[in-house]
Amino acid sequence: MEVQQIIDASDLVKGVQGRCTFMESNIATLAMGCQFWKVRSDRGWYLRRFWLDIEHLCLRYVPSQKPFWNTSPTRVDLTGITEVRRWKSDFYQQIEKRGHSRRRLDSALTNELCFTIVFCQHEYNLIALDEATAEFWLTNLKKLVCIVRTVQHENQYWMWLTLQFRKADKDKIGALSFVQVQDLLERMNVKLSRKYAKELFNDANVNKNKQNGKQVLDCREFVQFFRVLTKRNELDEIFEKYAKTDSAAMTAEELRIFLSQEQFITVDAEQANALISKHEVSTAKEERLLTIAGFTSLMKSFGIAVEEHNTLFQDMNQPLTSYYIASSHNTYLKGNQLTSKSSVQAYIRALEQGCRCVELDLWDGPAGDPIIYHGCTLTSELRLTDVLNEAVKPYAFKASPYPLILSLECHLSNKQTKRLAFLLKDILGDMLYTTPVDDSMEMLPSPEALKNKIIIKAKKPYVTNDSELEENYSSDDDDGRNSSDNDNSDESPFQKKTPNNTVSVTMSGSDLVQEHKAEQSHLSNAVHNSGDIPVIAGTKEIQMPSQIMEQDLSNTKKGSHQDLVETMDLEDISCLSDLINICEGKKFSGFHQNLTTSRCYHISSLSEKKAKKLIRGERSAFIQHTNNQLVRIYPKGSRTDSSNYDPAQFWSSGCQIVALNYQTGGLYKAINNAFFQFNGNCGYVLKPAILRNPEIVETSGKDEMRGNRIVRVQIIAGQNLPKTEKNVIDPYVTIQIVGHPADQYKFKTKHVENNGFNPCWKETAEFRLTVPELDILVIAVMDKDTMTENDLVGVRVFPVKSLKSGYGHICLMCPAEGNLIPCATLFVHVSIHEETPVK
Repeated sequence: MEVQQIIDASDLVKGVQGRCTFMESNIATLAMGCQFWKVRSDRGWYLRRFWLDIEHLCLRYVPSQKPFWNTSPTRVDLTGITEVRRWKSDFYQQIEKRGHSRRRLDSALTNELCFTIVFCQHEYNLIALDEATAEFWLTNLKKLVCIVRTVQHENQYWMWLTLQFRKADKDKIGALSFVQVQDLLERMNVKLSRKYAKELFNDANVNKNKQNGKQVLDCREFVQFFRVLTKRNELDEIFEKYAKTDSAAMTAEELRIFLSQEQFITVDAEQANALISKHEVSTAKEERLLTIAGFTSLMKSFGIAVEEHNTLFQDMNQPLTSYYIASSHNTYLKGNQLTSKSSVQAYIRALEQGCRCVELDLWDGPAGDPIIYHGCTLTSELRLTDVLNEAVKPYAFKASPYPLILSLECHLSNKQTKRLAFLLKDILGDMLYTTPVDDSMEMLPSPEALKNKIIIKAKKPYVTNDSELEENYSSDDDDGRNSSDNDNSDESPFQKKTPNNTVSVTMSGSDLVQEHKAEQSHLSNAVHNSGDIPVIAGTKEIQMPSQIMEQDLSNTKKGSHQDLVETMDLEDISCLSDLINICEGKKFSGFHQNLTTSRCYHISSLSEKKAKKLIRGERSAFIQHTNNQLVRIYPKGSRTDSSNYDPAQFWSSGCQIVALNYQTGGLYKAINNAFFQFNGNCGYVLKPAILRNPEIVETSGKDEMRGNRIVRVQIIAGQNLPKTEKNVIDPYVTIQIVGHPADQYKFKTKHVENNGFNPCWKETAEFRLTVPELDILVIAVMDKDTMTENDLVGVRVFPVKSLKSGYGHICLMCPAEGNLIPCATLFVHVSIHEETPVK
């Protein structure tokens, strides 16, 4: 099929309609429309009529008819809808409390009437007039959005281009004038001289169509204009090098030679012809020839990473300590650590991204059920039952079947601790991993053995040998400036600061039995570290307000052991204690003590500052420690803006659970997203052998070994780079190697002025790597700005061990959202070869 046929607007609609034949009557009903209450939490209810416009692939509704308001129908493109779902409990409860249902509805407000349309980071929260209507629209919109996504994926590039044309055609006449084409090119980040653009415009206007006396391009002509404009000189050079028989086309044999010499791919004649049939769009494929158009399509299909690494390919039968685990810090928050909202949706988003360790900060709730929020701050509250029922239970294994860790930070009374245990068992049931552990255990189970299981991470209480209660409430935050933002996930779940400022601690029966049978050492205080971790551009560190710090839980008193024992309900508390097994929290007390007293099922949490200090001073001991135990890293307390730190520095030292603020975009979150796309985005990535085998001697300095792998990366050109806040970007590319301390490299290309559409660099970086197994390649596109800080446009991350030699296109990821940017790519060439190490 010719390109013009592929992108015809009516054919795009037919692509959707062709898949909707099984629901034609339902489409007709949606097109007739229906009235819904459109609800805003802060402004009330508005009755609006919604209907489906299948011819334009959009959902329309009529806004307010008040004077000075725009009365034309508003549209939501179906291609922009990301989700259609029921309301979340926190929003439903907020609306229900306002009591609008008694005035607006004939019957009481129920959740079955309510659904939400999510699009472009916006939401339409709708209430149907009856349950049948709500169910009909919810079900059929879900199906329709799924179909549109399928068609969009199949025709992504051409649909994207056609949609740009439609948006520019404001008069809806199916044609664009020269001025409109210029405006569209500017919005698409293309800046051309008026003379050159006019020449291309006139050449493309083969039908000489006119509107109001001016020449215009229809959709087909605009596409031809765009094809000429997007001519890829860098691909032409490669094509001409191998198309020797006929400069206009490449034979199957010439294609086979190209693949062997440049891409290191061996194919036979039959396979070469199959590639021609797949990628050639013209009739040349009937003669088994590949034109430049087909060659361009073929080249876009090549990446720079081993394809199977994007699927689940690693051995998942190693102990849990042998894997990096995608982890979130204060998962419930949508923004900063002090005043932002808590949301069930935040848990859902993290789980859908493949996160395998989420955090729950638990406090006594007013209705007898625990609530979740960031204690001693102004963040809003969530009910534990909502999080378990609406996020954890339905989404725990939606993105990955491998174990999910619930990191509990408990500040609960005995009564609500008992309630917590009951809710976990009642709601999660058989999903919980409840197999007990003992001192004979030498290694943790594997992710494969723990499939579809939820692990509770928390700290158990204990009593010292002199019958005095060990105060197990201790800060793991090494930043003394912000002790109220401590990570207390390793704090005892049986501890609660009572109103009279006494710490109430209860113990399981087994702990009391062992009270006089074993000696237990008091844990050492946290090591203070004054070193700072740099924050990425655009973020700030905010000091915790003093009035919030004064509410810290550190000023506690011990009640007498006798009084505590008299008030304990050991049977109740042991219910939760029994759920804590292979992730029992222990305060880190030094590597030497841990070698003698710790067990493989113990897990320590360290602030980024303390971890960085330990790595700097005792790297080898740190790596040895992570061979046997899990270690969790969390942001330092002064990151009240929810900024993130560089996770790679901790991965390279064996740290398995490096927790980031998933609600915050930026370079480090993008690195985390891209890193865990490795191994099928299952949330578990096998650590390199050098970090799993204690017998392997790891180098820590550049003088000990000169690099044994040379990696060359040539940045050739970019395509369709998105605009930032200014009209047209001045892009440049940075390349960075992060990971092993001996392999820290940075490289930057020159910037290209006023061209985000098809900038060309052709610059090469070369890196000599000492321990490539630990290294990560970070490629970022930046926008040079002489007045303000340079903006991060897009980023992509690859483990060096996944790279392969040859040409490839890198699809860029949005640093804020973590999703791929449509059609935004870099064309690069990678060359890798090994050298014999020279000591």
